[in-house]
Amino acid sequence: MLRNSILTLLATVIILAINLNADVVHLPLFAILISAIGLGYLQPQKGWISAIQLTIGIFAGFYMAQLLGYEAKHPNINQFSTYISPLPCLFGGFMGSYFKKTIHQK
Repeated sequence: MLRNSILTLLATVIILAINLNADVVHLPLFAILISAIGLGYLQPQKGWISAIQLTIGIFAGFYMAQLLGYEAKHPNINQFSTYISPLPCLFGGFMGSYFKKTIHQK
């Protein structure tokens, strides 16, 4: 669980960097989806916990960046991708755990 929390924190930092510097909305959402699938694959029994941690981290990073005065390259894209992030996080966490269970099924 600790390993996955550290990986979730690392993924959150990468996603926030992509989100704050993105020119289009697709790149941050793709990064969120790929990270959530990877985290769900690593922990198939409790992948939803990593997805919730990832969502909370994205929202916390968004608001911390605003409080610290950091301006996103395109504020509307940053705001939209942050607010829609729970959907790809939860979907990716489910799909990652599903992939792992399907691949290793005997």
